[in-house]
Amino acid sequence: MKTIPTEWLTQRVENAPTSYGGGPGPANALRVRMAWQKLKQQAGDGDELWAFANPAVSRGRSAGPVGYALVRDGKVVQSVVTEE
Repeated sequence: MKTIPTEWLTQRVENAPTSYGGGPGPANALRVRMAWQKLKQQAGDGDELWAFANPAVSRGRSAGPVGYALVRDGKVVQSVVTEE
């Protein structure tokens, strides 16, 4: 798992991703969806799933990573990278 700072969290997510980063093709879409589902299965009561992105990405630089994080008690405890 990559260490994801809480400052990188962008929005809370409830449902599986419907658009996938990290490259084209159904194989990558399947990989992302399976990784997201595994992350969701690890969530317990009070845990939250969040999308995250390196702030440099939002400033137009390709600095990755981008993905999803499991947040417990305000701390990222697990993550799935969908794009580097």
